[in-house]
Amino acid sequence: MKLTTRKDATLDDDYVDVRYRELTPTIHQIFQLCEDTGSVLLCEKDGATHRVDVNDVLYIETVDRKSCAYTKDEIFVMPTPLAQLEKALTHFIRISRTMLVNVFKIKSVSSHLNYRLTAEMSNGEKVIISRHYRSILEEAINDLAKELGE
Repeated sequence: MKLTTRKDATLDDDYVDVRYRELTPTIHQIFQLCEDTGSVLLCEKDGATHRVDVNDVLYIETVDRKSCAYTKDEIFVMPTPLAQLEKALTHFIRISRTMLVNVFKIKSVSSHLNYRLTAEMSNGEKVIISRHYRSILEEAINDLAKELGE
């Protein structure tokens, strides 16, 4: 893959032009990154407010009526309800009543007991997909695969 960059002070807005031979997972992630650039979650940790890039978040879980954003090695708390986050974050899919998962951070999916699934995240952590949301996740993965041309 070749990358060409050029600074142009005459532009009113920044833009990215992506040229590709085939739509691969890497190219699709570039698209997603461009769409979500600037998307940050305002979260709290240890009494301080942090700006967390949504692309660093593996999953979001509601615990004690608070939404918790899990990154590779940190957990942040935010006041935003899960339903509101679900609408705003395009590549997060609900996998249970209390959890959203970043589909780009899923490493693998396997069968679990009682028609549930287990998703292994990019950091090795495993989360359970409930029976009710199993078909929604499967559909999202199939749509992503079609979009990538696989």
